[in-house]
Amino acid sequence: MNWIREAESKLYDYSAKAQSLQSVTERIALLESEMSCVRSATMDGTAVHGGGNGREDALINNIAARGELEHVRLRTTRWLEWVNGALTTLSDEERLLLDSFYIERRDKCVERLCEELCLERAQVYRKKHAALRKFTLLLYGVTET
Repeated sequence: MNWIREAESKLYDYSAKAQSLQSVTERIALLESEMSCVRSATMDGTAVHGGGNGREDALINNIAARGELEHVRLRTTRWLEWVNGALTTLSDEERLLLDSFYIERRDKCVERLCEELCLERAQVYRKKHAALRKFTLLLYGVTET
C-alpha cells in the first residue's frame, strides 16, 4: 500500500471534514428543536392500515436522523483529532508547506512559498516531500509496504 498517497488524501479532505463537523452539529441542533415541535403519538387504539401515523413517523425519522448524525459527528471528530495530532507535531515550515499544497490549495503556492521561505522551486518541492513523508510516518508509522 502507498501510505504517502493515503496521507495526501487525508490532507486533501481535511478542510471539508472540518467544515462538515460544523454543519452536522447545526443539523443536529435543528432536529432537536424540531423534536420539541412534534406532538406525541396518539394512543387511542384506533386501527391504522399500513403502519403508524404521520406524527409517529416524524418522531421515528427525527430520532433516527439524530442518531446517525451523532455517529457521523463522533467519527469525524475522532478523524480530525487523529490528523491534528500528526499536524501539530510538524514544524511551522512543514505545516505551512502541507497547508499550502494540500489543505488550503493556494493558487501559485510554489511561487509564494519560494518568496516566503527564501527558497528555490526545487527546494520547496523537496521540503514538501519531506514534510509529507514525516506526516505519513506520524499517521501510520510507515511510508510504504
